[in-house]
Amino acid sequence: MKKIIPWVIGLSLTLVTALGYWVNPSVLNRVELLFQNMHFQWRGPIPAGPEVVIAAIDEKSIDELGRWPWPRDVLASLVEKLVEHEVKAIGFDMVFSSPDESTGRKSLNKIKEKLKENIEDGPLVDRLMDPLIQEADNDARFASALKASRRSVLGYFFHFTSEDVKHLSPEEKHFHFQNARPSRFSGFIKEDAGLDLSSVDFRSAYAVESNIPILSKNSRRAGFISFDVESDGTLRKLPVIVKYHDSVTQQDYFFPPLSIRVLEKYLKGSLFFRVGEFGPEKVILDGKKSIEIPVNSKGEMLVNFLGSRGTFPHVSITDILHDRKDFVSEGSLKDKIVLVGATATALGDIKVTPFDPVYPGVEIQGTIIDNILHNRLLYQPGWIPTFNLVTLVLSGILLTFIYSRLKPVFGVVIFFAIAGGQLSLSQWIFVNKGLWITDAFPLMENALIFFSLTIYGYMTERKQKQFVQNIFGKYVSPTVVNKLLQGQNELKLGGEEKELTALFTDLAGFTTFSEKMSAEELVNLLNDYLTEMTEVLLRHEGTLDKYDGDAIKAFFGAPVYFNDHAKRACFVAIEMQERLGELREKWLKEGRPELFMRIGVNTGQMVVGNLGSKNRMSYGMNGDSVNLAARLEGVNKEYETFTLISETTFEQAKDFIEAREVDTIRVVGRSTPVRIYELLGKKGSMDERVRGILTFYNEGLQFYKEAKWDEAADCFGRVLKIRPEDGPSSTLLKRCQLLKKSYLVKKDWDGVYSMSSK
Repeated sequence: MKKIIPWVIGLSLTLVTALGYWVNPSVLNRVELLFQNMHFQWRGPIPAGPEVVIAAIDEKSIDELGRWPWPRDVLASLVEKLVEHEVKAIGFDMVFSSPDESTGRKSLNKIKEKLKENIEDGPLVDRLMDPLIQEADNDARFASALKASRRSVLGYFFHFTSEDVKHLSPEEKHFHFQNARPSRFSGFIKEDAGLDLSSVDFRSAYAVESNIPILSKNSRRAGFISFDVESDGTLRKLPVIVKYHDSVTQQDYFFPPLSIRVLEKYLKGSLFFRVGEFGPEKVILDGKKSIEIPVNSKGEMLVNFLGSRGTFPHVSITDILHDRKDFVSEGSLKDKIVLVGATATALGDIKVTPFDPVYPGVEIQGTIIDNILHNRLLYQPGWIPTFNLVTLVLSGILLTFIYSRLKPVFGVVIFFAIAGGQLSLSQWIFVNKGLWITDAFPLMENALIFFSLTIYGYMTERKQKQFVQNIFGKYVSPTVVNKLLQGQNELKLGGEEKELTALFTDLAGFTTFSEKMSAEELVNLLNDYLTEMTEVLLRHEGTLDKYDGDAIKAFFGAPVYFNDHAKRACFVAIEMQERLGELREKWLKEGRPELFMRIGVNTGQMVVGNLGSKNRMSYGMNGDSVNLAARLEGVNKEYETFTLISETTFEQAKDFIEAREVDTIRVVGRSTPVRIYELLGKKGSMDERVRGILTFYNEGLQFYKEAKWDEAADCFGRVLKIRPEDGPSSTLLKRCQLLKKSYLVKKDWDGVYSMSSK
């Protein structure tokens, strides 16, 4: 069940994210746009091609030519100068929606009328005034220059909201439409001849702001200069086709942008728009070379911004008009596309782009032209939403798999690594493939799954820590508990078999002295005794199995395993005996009874784990090796010793302890013989009196094994003369005497003594 829950959480969040993207992808639009800006900035600027030059209405030109707008004869002169420079195309990123009144043409007409009222010779007045009026008609001069240039493209703009055109009557809107109508587009390529273009989801306009008729009629081409900004105010897309419904004719008309019309002129080509069953597909510029411009489902192309303002070379209009060779050298404009537009910030033709918050609108026209000429095109084909959806589902499954297996502390690192990988992948796709894929939803999915599974993991881990503390807190040292909490993989609950060391203790004569004490005195004494012994145990990271009256059952090497469990058990046995010796002196002064403790230690395979029922359990040990440790504790009585260890314990701890071999025995309930040793102290700390008798004792033990009873008895006798209280020597001396009577021939003796009691 615990393994299923993370998958339920992760897959549920994956489904929520995928549905959120499919149903309403704009819910994270602001975040998505922020990441799009970042992708541009991470990529950095790209040098523009050599084709586009900006004829700038900049501060220098305004200072010299006067405030904008200038008389249109100035613009006429500009067109004539650009023709002299043999430019290939001229695009005006501006609208001339009202007549030029700067020269007083109206006043001259009024004077003409007054003269006719007072002078009878009307033809004379006409001959005198008409040349003056014609000379003052800057619009006519500008129109003439446009017509003569055969390379000029004017701009106009659309209103995309109904609020902007509330003041216009249908007739006024129709009038402006009529001026722009010659620039309409009709080059549609339909996959289905019966396809109704009115049903296609093109960008729709409410009204058009056109140039005055004289200019519209004399310019060979025109295109709209309107842009649509995103919710964050940044410009990112250009409608390649805008649909306009004329209320008078009740027909739909379609119009291309200025940048495309300029390219038509530059490439001497024609424009076609391919429309399929599912909407707009691509724009085709068919000229000397055919260029395909990918568009989205609304007929929009994505602008691939090259950098900050100044990406394209700028030439002040005043420098062009005054033939300043330092700024406009001979041939520098030949065969170029010259875009005329405002770059002075005060003129207000400023857009927000991913690179620059004050980017001149005329440079955006240049950017679009450069994108198309150099195939720096970004696109979002119709299959991108499906791709994003499939990616969200697959990545959600992968993220669930990863985070469900990580500890929370590592999850943070992996979370940021995955988020970085997601952004790096989309950056690579953007830079190398020109595709926009969603960033916000994968990052949101990553965050949701990570934080949800991390919270779940913390809750689960907290319960596990509580579980560990409840089980082990009172039985093992705080160090061991901390190790368990830091590395859950080291803890295997439910039972496992491994080599450990078991330790059993018991108080000698406990029943006898307990009968002489009150219950309260007995409890206090036992509590003092068990507290001191347990502190020694926990200091060496032993695990308390349980207390059984005055007995202590413990083991080493679980739940946290360490290789030196045998050594630790021996050190605990030694220090317990030393501490009990100190307590005996203290208790003797207090009138308490003297306590002596027997200890048995064995190393071997045993089962350790969580044992019990579903509602109540304890962590403990079981197995034959455990029973042997318990038997060795009791065998101490036979040899009048206090601490006995098995041969397996001795072999693993012999480099750290002092011990002597006592005997080879068979304990009750176990047929396999075991060699036993008396634990005498830590390495280098053996009692000198014991050290002094070891030579005789070891010789006696060897004779004993060889069934040389008399020789063995002699050696044990010598030991007892030096150390009368030596228990093993006393026991073996008596046994030699007994065995001498029982075994008449050596072949009946295998050197193993079988114990008759526990």
